[in-house]
Amino acid sequence: MLDIITKSIKNPKKAWRFFSLFLVNFFRKKKGILLFIGMEPGGVFSLMHRGYEKCYGLEAYPERFEKLQKKYRNNPRIHLFNAAAAGYDGEITFNISSNNDGASSSIGSFKKEWGQEYKGEKIEMIRSITVLCINLYNFCKKHHIDFIDEYVSDIQGMDLEVLKTLKPMIDKKQIGRITCEVTKNEKGNVYNDLPDNSENGFSKLLNDNYKFIAKGWGVLKDNTFDKIPEDAWEMDCRWILKD
Repeated sequence: MLDIITKSIKNPKKAWRFFSLFLVNFFRKKKGILLFIGMEPGGVFSLMHRGYEKCYGLEAYPERFEKLQKKYRNNPRIHLFNAAAAGYDGEITFNISSNNDGASSSIGSFKKEWGQEYKGEKIEMIRSITVLCINLYNFCKKHHIDFIDEYVSDIQGMDLEVLKTLKPMIDKKQIGRITCEVTKNEKGNVYNDLPDNSENGFSKLLNDNYKFIAKGWGVLKDNTFDKIPEDAWEMDCRWILKD
C-alpha cells in the first residue's frame, strides 16, 4: 500500500481513493473470492486482498511473480500462479517491455502509433519468453470456483479476449463485479496483433447482465466517471451485476 500512496501523494484525490479502498477491505468481514489477472507487487491487489476469503492471482512475468510470491508466501488465503491468461491451456510467447519493471509486457507487440515514453525513452519490447497460459473458465472449474465476487484484470490489450473465456459464468451471473483495462473505441488496441479491447466490445459482452458504473485510472470509485484525457488510449472501467 505504501508504494501506491507514495506515487500518488501529489494527487490527494487519487491518494484518498487508494487509502479508502485499503480501509474498506481491511475492516470488513472477509467474504467471497477475488480473481485478479495481471498483478504487480505494489499494485491494487495489495489494497484489496484483505477483504476476501480466497484470492487467486495470475502474473505472467517471472520476475514480478517472484516478488509477489515472496510478499504473500505466508498468506494461506492467497493462491498465486505464474501464468498468462489466454484462450487455451498450454504455453504462449510473452513480450517483456522496457518500462517500469516491465509494466506494459504483453502477449502482443506495440502498435506504432501508440508511441508512449517512460523516463524520456520510447517504450519498446526488449525480449520474448515462453510462459504457461491458462484458460480462465477451465481454471475456475479446476479450482471449484462457481462464483467470483470480484474480477479484476490489467493484462495489456487482452482483457476483453480473456473475459470472453468466462462467458458461461457471465451468462449465468456468476461474477459480481468486473474491472478491466479498456481501450477507447476510437483508438483501437494498443497492441497491433491482439483482438478488440474496446469499450464497445465490453458493452456487447456485458450489457445484458451488467451495469456500467465507473471509469477512470487505477482505483475507481463506484458511480463516478472520471474525465479521460483525449490523447489517452486506455482507461479502467467497472461493471456490476444487475439486480
